Amino acid sequence: MKKSAVLALLVVLGCTTAQQSAQQPAPAAPKKGLKNLQVFPKDIPRDQLIGTMKSFTRALGVRCNHCHVVTATTPREEFDFPADAKDEKRNARTMIRMTREINRTWIPLVDPKRPANAEPRVVCWTCHRGMPEPAEPPKPEEPPA
Repeated sequence: MKKSAVLALLVVLGCTTAQQSAQQPAPAAPKKGLKNLQVFPKDIPRDQLIGTMKSFTRALGVRCNHCHVVTATTPREEFDFPADAKDEKRNARTMIRMTREINRTWIPLVDPKRPANAEPRVVCWTCHRGMPEPAEPPKPEEPPA
């Protein structure tokens, strides 16, 4: 009889403890939303934004610190991604808007049969080719005298 009473007591205590835990939800983790997005959708998935940033670094041959403010270097580099303190970041936003306008407005005028949902034709790499500043075109040859 003692064993069944102890077992019943354990079952009751276990159920009330489980019920209390279920009633008190765990505190929600603080949301780490992306801040100061001006040319990207406010709800862009973080991994998609990081992939886009990586494509920028490859296209310009730079690292994150080219556009973003560095707040620490040890033990590892840290950034203030929302900060707008660097001209390079403001210029990048202008270039993003420019390439979108070219792809949305001008490419269809040149290639009207191109599907509207096709991949962009003009991207950072189109001009930058792995350099922070696009190369100057070659100078025209002088006509023979």
